[in-house]
Amino acid sequence: MNVLIFGASGGIGKWAVEYALQDGHHVTAYVRHPEKVQITSDHLTLIQGQITDKEKITKALSGQNAVIWCVGIPMKRKYPVMQSLEGHKILIQAMKEQGVKRFIDWGTPSIRFEQDKKSLITVAPGILAGIAFPQAKKEMVAIGQLLQTSELEWTLVRFMAPKDTPYTGKVKTGFGDVKMKFSISRKDIGAFMAEQLHDDRFIRSMPIIGS
Repeated sequence: MNVLIFGASGGIGKWAVEYALQDGHHVTAYVRHPEKVQITSDHLTLIQGQITDKEKITKALSGQNAVIWCVGIPMKRKYPVMQSLEGHKILIQAMKEQGVKRFIDWGTPSIRFEQDKKSLITVAPGILAGIAFPQAKKEMVAIGQLLQTSELEWTLVRFMAPKDTPYTGKVKTGFGDVKMKFSISRKDIGAFMAEQLHDDRFIRSMPIIGS
């Protein structure tokens, strides 16, 4: 499969790239700073660009089968531009034009989903984010709504406290109905996102993952 990964040099994106390559996919990494991508492979292509550059994004989508989004949102109370939301709007339109359906994204449980059961992990994140990072929460929720109204075969992976800890391969999934720890390895998140390329259990769904 040909997969386009945004944010491929980030703390989670680099692991999504690595595990996608391990699974035999050809990866195109779309990044602002290609020099930050430390992985080398005959099956890896680098494209330098901004997430709001529709011309470059459209070109990068040519021949792709799926997209993984690993670009973060500023954890600040206020910031001037909701760039991730704008990037999503541009990308979703470009995917529609290019006929690319599969989209794997990320967020937090601040984005509510219809399958969620009332629990600490589905309620607390939204309350805390609304107090500490109101604009980030607003942007994240808007992205979740944008995906749900799109025609894409999307999966939005939600998590709470990513850590730079070793890969475990023991990811728990749920919707507030499964007991799990908030903390989870960035390697496990990247691997889980890459696994969604060949797993259709969570299409048009928002699993919460933890350890």
